[in-house]
Amino acid sequence: MTTVTFSSRAGTLLSVDILGHAGYADEGEDIVCAAISSAVMLSHALLFDVQRIPVDTLIEDEGAHIRITLPQDAGLERGQDALRALKLHFTELEQNYPDHLNVTEVHADAADQLTVFRS
Repeated sequence: MTTVTFSSRAGTLLSVDILGHAGYADEGEDIVCAAISSAVMLSHALLFDVQRIPVDTLIEDEGAHIRITLPQDAGLERGQDALRALKLHFTELEQNYPDHLNVTEVHADAADQLTVFRS
């Protein structure tokens, strides 16, 4: 199963963390994994290449782990539409493939305590 976690503070998305293989089908034939990968690549291209937002990107092939974090400057606000669209896409994909994708959002409140909400 692929786990997708969006982090936010005060209604502003800060990052997305994608971990694991969907396990829908064999490697090279997994349509859920392909949909996830394609959406992440498109979002990264929009943020980094088109909008020129210097996102912090972590890619670990071992364990299938990707994290995209928006900068804590003007890029944070400029990157909201891309992360909101990615979250919407993943949430809709999760509805169709609940055994292969889990989407959550972690909210940090003013006291920096984390609360996890299931999408």
